[in-house]
Amino acid sequence: MKILLAPSNVADQSTSIATGLRKLGHDAQIWNYGPSPNGFRVDREFNPETAEDYFRVLETSIEEHFDVYHFHTARSLLPARGSLPQMWDLPLLRALGKRIIVSFHGSDVRKASHHVDDDPWSFYRFADIPCDEEKIDTRLAIIRTYAQAMTVSSVLDQVYVPEAAYLPKSLDLTAYPMTAPPNGRRPVVLHATRRRATKGTDIIEQELERLSRRFDVEVRIIEGAGHDELLREMAQADIVVEKLLGGDAGVLSLEAMALGKVAVARIRGEVLERHPSMPVANADPETFGEVMADLLASPGRRAVLGEAGRAYVEAEHSAESTGRLLEEIYSSASPRPARPHPEWASDPSPRRLEKAYARIDALETTVARLRQRH
Repeated sequence: MKILLAPSNVADQSTSIATGLRKLGHDAQIWNYGPSPNGFRVDREFNPETAEDYFRVLETSIEEHFDVYHFHTARSLLPARGSLPQMWDLPLLRALGKRIIVSFHGSDVRKASHHVDDDPWSFYRFADIPCDEEKIDTRLAIIRTYAQAMTVSSVLDQVYVPEAAYLPKSLDLTAYPMTAPPNGRRPVVLHATRRRATKGTDIIEQELERLSRRFDVEVRIIEGAGHDELLREMAQADIVVEKLLGGDAGVLSLEAMALGKVAVARIRGEVLERHPSMPVANADPETFGEVMADLLASPGRRAVLGEAGRAYVEAEHSAESTGRLLEEIYSSASPRPARPHPEWASDPSPRRLEKAYARIDALETTVARLRQRH
């Protein structure tokens, strides 16, 4: 199959996906709108501005005869421009017999209102993160209409798209050689962040400062680092603290484990049910100090977790396993045409009938209320 991964290489996941698919003999290409974040690898970069520019990208993709369009971050090749609605390429691609797969990566489908109610350590309680739930609902309605399959990268996000398949985050492990820190030196604890409030960075810094008065430890906090710099820093660390908020291991924890480091993050029970062998040191803001003190006092335990982490990622998050899962999803996706989106050129009579029923319901409610008064 010829597969297009677009329009953004989120957390370098398209790199791992393409690697796994190519090893299975498929032609997978990564297209990115704008410069790739953190310098992640892409095959082609586009910088469209006008509707005509975006249409030319779509036209190019059709001319190159892709069988599968695998979109990320709840976007397609065509955003809303001028009087054209968003994702208006999806019905065209379905009409052409293309397979459409959409992968959600978190904030593109996660709703703050539910997250706050569901999780006492939700980062929405600590950070002013915009969440346009109406936009999420609109995009999801369109995607549900046209995509033959959807995936989520965390089991915690399946509540928002119950019909989506779980596609674990993955790494191309050839880019992550296992490294051991030099012997006979004090342990290095690394925390990397881009948005402090979403990770609990302030809490992490305060507790690590307190622990540094008790243990002989070097603490490194880096912010906004590029991917290559981050990998160099992790190679020199013993413990990598990813986050205390949220509830699942992110790509950073997987990278740390792949390098043979101890990863520290908050892991919810739903994640552990799906990945019972995940060797992440589980910590929340209340338990972080105790967890870190145990790790700093136990070089042997750090070594065991480092070995287990690499084995775990190889078994459950490798590019090869991701490729096999996606090959199955792509093959089972039916290329038959889909019904039109409810708001796009569809027969208006069903919508008029729905409005009529709604008006009848409202009138019946009003009549019932008036009868009660008399």
